[in-house]
Amino acid sequence: MTDAPHRRPVPDDLFGGRLRGSYLLDLEVAAVVDRSVPLRTITFRSPDLVDFEWEAGQDVMFDVPGAARPVRRRYTIRRADPAAGTLDVDVVLHGTGPFARWAADAAPGDRIDGIGPRGKVTLREDAGHHLFVGDETAIPVTLAMVEALPAGARATALLGIEGGPGDLATPEASAAADIRWTTTGGLSEAVDTVTLPPGTVAYVNGERLLVREVSERLLARGLAREALFAKAYWRRDQSNADHGEPGGD
Repeated sequence: MTDAPHRRPVPDDLFGGRLRGSYLLDLEVAAVVDRSVPLRTITFRSPDLVDFEWEAGQDVMFDVPGAARPVRRRYTIRRADPAAGTLDVDVVLHGTGPFARWAADAAPGDRIDGIGPRGKVTLREDAGHHLFVGDETAIPVTLAMVEALPAGARATALLGIEGGPGDLATPEASAAADIRWTTTGGLSEAVDTVTLPPGTVAYVNGERLLVREVSERLLARGLAREALFAKAYWRRDQSNADHGEPGGD
Protein backbone atom coordinates (compact mmCIF):
# COMPACT_ATOMS: atom_id res chain seq x y z
CA MET A 1 0.00 0.00 0.00
CA THR A 2 1.33 3.44 -0.92
CA ASP A 3 1.86 5.62 2.13
CA ALA A 4 0.17 9.02 1.91
CA PRO A 5 0.66 12.03 4.21
CA HIS A 6 -2.83 11.61 5.68
CA ARG A 7 -2.64 7.85 6.22
CA ARG A 8 -2.34 6.71 9.85
CA PRO A 9 -0.84 3.26 10.44
CA VAL A 10 -2.25 1.26 13.34
CA PRO A 11 0.09 1.84 16.32
CA ASP A 12 2.24 -1.15 17.22
CA ASP A 13 0.91 -1.15 20.79
CA LEU A 14 -2.68 -1.65 19.54
CA PHE A 15 -3.72 -5.32 19.37
CA GLY A 16 -0.18 -6.35 20.26
CA GLY A 17 1.18 -5.37 16.86
CA ARG A 18 -0.98 -7.95 15.07
CA LEU A 19 -2.43 -5.37 12.68
CA ARG A 20 0.77 -4.13 11.08
CA GLY A 21 -0.05 -3.15 7.53
CA SER A 22 -3.51 -1.89 8.49
CA TYR A 23 -4.56 1.73 8.82
CA LEU A 24 -6.89 3.82 10.95
CA LEU A 25 -9.87 4.87 8.84
CA ASP A 26 -12.15 7.86 9.49
CA LEU A 27 -15.22 6.90 7.47
CA GLU A 28 -18.38 8.72 6.40
CA VAL A 29 -21.47 6.99 5.05
CA ALA A 30 -21.90 8.11 1.45
CA ALA A 31 -24.84 5.93 0.38
CA VAL A 32 -27.08 3.12 1.59
CA VAL A 33 -28.84 0.61 -0.70
CA ASP A 34 -31.25 -2.03 0.61
CA ARG A 35 -31.61 -5.36 -1.15
CA SER A 36 -34.07 -8.20 -0.72
CA VAL A 37 -32.01 -10.74 1.24
CA PRO A 38 -32.29 -8.68 3.63
CA LEU A 39 -28.90 -7.21 2.87
CA ARG A 40 -27.82 -3.59 3.07
CA THR A 41 -24.93 -2.20 1.05
CA ILE A 42 -23.21 0.70 2.81
CA THR A 43 -20.79 2.84 0.82
CA PHE A 44 -18.18 4.70 2.85
CA ARG A 45 -15.97 7.55 1.68
CA SER A 46 -12.84 9.04 3.19
CA PRO A 47 -9.50 10.60 2.26
CA ASP A 48 -8.09 7.57 4.08
CA LEU A 49 -9.49 5.38 1.28
CA VAL A 50 -7.68 7.20 -1.54
CA ASP A 51 -5.09 4.79 -3.01
CA PHE A 52 -6.43 2.14 -0.63
CA GLU A 53 -5.01 -1.30 -1.51
CA TRP A 54 -6.66 -4.54 -0.43
CA GLU A 55 -7.03 -8.17 -1.43
CA ALA A 56 -10.33 -9.95 -1.97
CA GLY A 57 -11.22 -11.71 1.27
CA GLN A 58 -9.94 -8.97 3.55
CA ASP A 59 -12.17 -6.92 5.84
CA VAL A 60 -12.52 -3.73 7.86
CA MET A 61 -12.87 -3.77 11.65
CA PHE A 62 -15.42 -1.16 12.75
CA ASP A 63 -15.65 0.52 16.16
CA VAL A 64 -19.39 0.49 16.85
CA PRO A 65 -20.54 4.04 17.74
CA GLY A 66 -22.51 4.64 20.91
CA ALA A 67 -21.56 1.41 22.68
CA ALA A 68 -21.08 1.59 26.46
CA ARG A 69 -17.71 -0.14 26.07
CA PRO A 70 -15.44 -0.69 23.05
CA VAL A 71 -17.22 -3.06 20.66
CA ARG A 72 -15.73 -4.01 17.30
CA ARG A 73 -17.20 -5.87 14.36
CA ARG A 74 -15.52 -7.08 11.15
CA TYR A 75 -17.10 -6.92 7.69
CA THR A 76 -15.72 -8.05 4.37
CA ILE A 77 -14.74 -5.44 1.82
CA ARG A 78 -17.17 -6.09 -1.02
CA ARG A 79 -15.54 -3.62 -3.38
CA ALA A 80 -13.45 -0.45 -3.24
CA ASP A 81 -12.64 2.43 -5.55
CA PRO A 82 -9.21 3.76 -4.54
CA ALA A 83 -9.42 6.61 -7.04
CA ALA A 84 -12.73 7.89 -5.64
CA GLY A 85 -11.82 7.03 -2.04
CA THR A 86 -14.86 4.80 -1.46
CA LEU A 87 -15.47 1.33 -0.06
CA ASP A 88 -18.56 -0.91 0.12
CA VAL A 89 -19.56 -3.43 2.75
CA ASP A 90 -22.65 -5.64 2.65
CA VAL A 91 -24.41 -6.15 5.99
CA VAL A 92 -26.93 -8.95 6.49
CA LEU A 93 -29.58 -7.54 8.83
CA HIS A 94 -30.38 -10.85 10.49
CA GLY A 95 -30.15 -9.94 14.16
CA THR A 96 -30.06 -7.27 16.84
CA GLY A 97 -26.32 -7.06 17.45
CA PRO A 98 -24.65 -3.67 18.01
CA PHE A 99 -23.36 -3.22 14.47
CA ALA A 100 -26.55 -4.60 12.91
CA ARG A 101 -28.52 -1.97 14.84
CA TRP A 102 -26.13 0.76 13.73
CA ALA A 103 -26.24 -0.41 10.11
CA ALA A 104 -30.05 -0.60 10.11
CA ASP A 105 -30.20 3.10 11.03
CA ALA A 106 -27.17 4.27 9.02
CA ALA A 107 -27.73 7.24 6.73
CA PRO A 108 -25.50 9.41 4.52
CA GLY A 109 -23.38 11.70 6.67
CA ASP A 110 -23.04 9.27 9.59
CA ARG A 111 -19.47 8.62 10.69
CA ILE A 112 -17.66 5.58 12.04
CA ASP A 113 -14.05 4.61 12.77
CA GLY A 114 -12.47 1.57 11.20
CA ILE A 115 -9.21 -0.33 10.80
CA GLY A 116 -8.24 -1.97 7.55
CA PRO A 117 -7.48 -3.74 5.43
CA ARG A 118 -7.09 -6.81 7.64
CA GLY A 119 -7.36 -10.56 7.28
CA LYS A 120 -5.02 -13.24 5.93
CA VAL A 121 -7.41 -15.57 4.08
CA THR A 122 -7.18 -14.51 0.45
CA LEU A 123 -7.20 -16.40 -2.83
CA ARG A 124 -4.71 -19.23 -3.25
CA GLU A 125 -3.09 -18.54 -6.59
CA ASP A 126 -1.92 -22.15 -6.98
CA ALA A 127 -5.42 -23.66 -6.66
CA GLY A 128 -6.67 -25.72 -9.58
CA HIS A 129 -10.27 -25.23 -8.46
CA HIS A 130 -11.77 -22.82 -5.93
CA LEU A 131 -14.74 -23.98 -3.84
CA PHE A 132 -16.70 -21.46 -1.78
CA VAL A 133 -19.32 -22.58 0.75
CA GLY A 134 -21.29 -20.41 3.17
CA ASP A 135 -24.55 -18.99 4.43
CA GLU A 136 -25.93 -15.54 3.64
CA THR A 137 -23.20 -13.83 5.70
CA ALA A 138 -20.64 -15.38 3.34
CA ILE A 139 -22.19 -13.85 0.22
CA PRO A 140 -20.02 -10.67 0.27
CA VAL A 141 -16.68 -12.46 0.70
CA THR A 142 -17.61 -15.13 -1.85
CA LEU A 143 -18.66 -12.69 -4.56
CA ALA A 144 -15.65 -10.45 -3.90
CA MET A 145 -13.26 -13.39 -4.21
CA VAL A 146 -14.99 -14.81 -7.29
CA GLU A 147 -14.75 -11.44 -9.02
CA ALA A 148 -11.02 -11.28 -8.20
CA LEU A 149 -10.23 -14.62 -9.85
CA PRO A 150 -8.21 -14.35 -13.07
CA ALA A 151 -9.47 -15.49 -16.44
CA GLY A 152 -9.03 -19.21 -16.80
CA ALA A 153 -9.55 -19.99 -13.12
CA ARG A 154 -12.32 -22.42 -12.15
CA ALA A 155 -14.66 -21.88 -9.22
CA THR A 156 -17.80 -23.30 -7.65
CA ALA A 157 -19.80 -21.40 -5.03
CA LEU A 158 -22.48 -23.00 -2.84
CA LEU A 159 -24.43 -20.27 -1.05
CA GLY A 160 -27.26 -20.89 1.37
CA ILE A 161 -29.97 -18.28 1.60
CA GLU A 162 -33.63 -18.55 2.45
CA GLY A 163 -35.92 -17.41 -0.35
CA GLY A 164 -33.28 -17.24 -3.08
CA PRO A 165 -30.81 -14.52 -4.07
CA GLY A 166 -33.45 -11.91 -4.90
CA ASP A 167 -31.91 -8.86 -6.51
CA LEU A 168 -28.28 -9.71 -5.79
CA ALA A 169 -26.19 -8.94 -8.83
CA THR A 170 -24.40 -11.75 -10.64
CA PRO A 171 -20.67 -11.33 -9.98
CA GLU A 172 -18.70 -9.74 -12.79
CA ALA A 173 -16.25 -12.62 -12.99
CA SER A 174 -13.51 -13.28 -15.52
CA ALA A 175 -13.19 -16.85 -14.22
CA ALA A 176 -15.43 -19.78 -15.07
CA ALA A 177 -17.61 -19.56 -11.95
CA ASP A 178 -20.57 -21.81 -11.16
CA ILE A 179 -22.73 -20.01 -8.55
CA ARG A 180 -25.32 -22.29 -6.93
CA TRP A 181 -27.99 -20.96 -4.59
CA THR A 182 -29.68 -23.23 -2.08
CA THR A 183 -31.22 -23.00 1.36
CA THR A 184 -28.88 -22.93 4.33
CA GLY A 185 -30.25 -26.30 5.40
CA GLY A 186 -29.42 -27.69 1.95
CA LEU A 187 -25.75 -26.80 2.05
CA SER A 188 -24.61 -30.07 3.60
CA GLU A 189 -26.27 -32.13 0.87
CA ALA A 190 -24.83 -29.82 -1.78
CA VAL A 191 -21.34 -30.23 -0.31
CA ASP A 192 -21.71 -34.02 -0.39
CA THR A 193 -22.44 -34.00 -4.12
CA VAL A 194 -20.17 -31.23 -5.44
CA THR A 195 -17.20 -32.37 -7.50
CA LEU A 196 -13.77 -31.90 -5.92
CA PRO A 197 -11.26 -31.89 -8.78
CA PRO A 198 -7.55 -32.32 -8.00
CA GLY A 199 -6.09 -29.10 -6.66
CA THR A 200 -9.34 -27.95 -5.04
CA VAL A 201 -9.00 -25.28 -2.34
CA ALA A 202 -12.10 -24.65 -0.19
CA TYR A 203 -13.13 -21.44 1.58
CA VAL A 204 -15.90 -22.05 4.14
CA ASN A 205 -17.51 -19.11 5.95
CA GLY A 206 -20.63 -18.38 7.99
CA GLU A 207 -22.34 -19.60 11.14
CA ARG A 208 -20.05 -21.49 13.54
CA LEU A 209 -21.77 -24.89 13.54
CA LEU A 210 -22.35 -24.76 9.79
CA VAL A 211 -18.66 -24.04 9.17
CA ARG A 212 -17.68 -26.95 11.40
CA GLU A 213 -20.08 -29.41 9.73
CA VAL A 214 -19.16 -28.42 6.18
CA SER A 215 -15.44 -28.57 7.00
CA GLU A 216 -15.78 -32.06 8.46
CA ARG A 217 -17.68 -33.26 5.39
CA LEU A 218 -15.05 -31.89 3.02
CA LEU A 219 -12.21 -33.46 4.99
CA ALA A 220 -14.08 -36.78 5.08
CA ARG A 221 -14.32 -36.65 1.30
CA GLY A 222 -10.54 -36.39 1.05
CA LEU A 223 -9.89 -32.65 0.87
CA ALA A 224 -6.45 -31.96 2.33
CA ARG A 225 -6.53 -30.02 5.58
CA GLU A 226 -4.03 -27.50 4.22
CA ALA A 227 -6.45 -26.83 1.35
CA LEU A 228 -9.27 -25.85 3.72
CA PHE A 229 -9.72 -22.27 4.92
CA ALA A 230 -12.63 -22.10 7.35
CA LYS A 231 -13.82 -19.02 9.21
CA ALA A 232 -16.80 -18.74 11.59
CA TYR A 233 -18.37 -15.29 11.35
CA TRP A 234 -21.09 -15.71 13.99
CA ARG A 235 -22.86 -18.27 16.16
CA ARG A 236 -26.56 -18.82 16.40
CA ASP A 237 -26.81 -19.14 20.20
CA GLN A 238 -24.98 -15.99 21.32
CA SER A 239 -23.64 -12.64 20.20
CA ASN A 240 -20.05 -12.25 19.12
CA ALA A 241 -17.50 -11.08 21.66
CA ASP A 242 -16.56 -7.40 21.83
CA HIS A 243 -13.56 -7.96 19.54
CA GLY A 244 -15.92 -9.19 16.82
CA GLU A 245 -15.24 -12.93 16.86
CA PRO A 246 -17.67 -15.69 17.88
CA GLY A 247 -17.15 -16.78 21.49
CA GLY A 248 -16.68 -20.31 22.79
CA ASP A 249 -14.49 -23.15 21.61
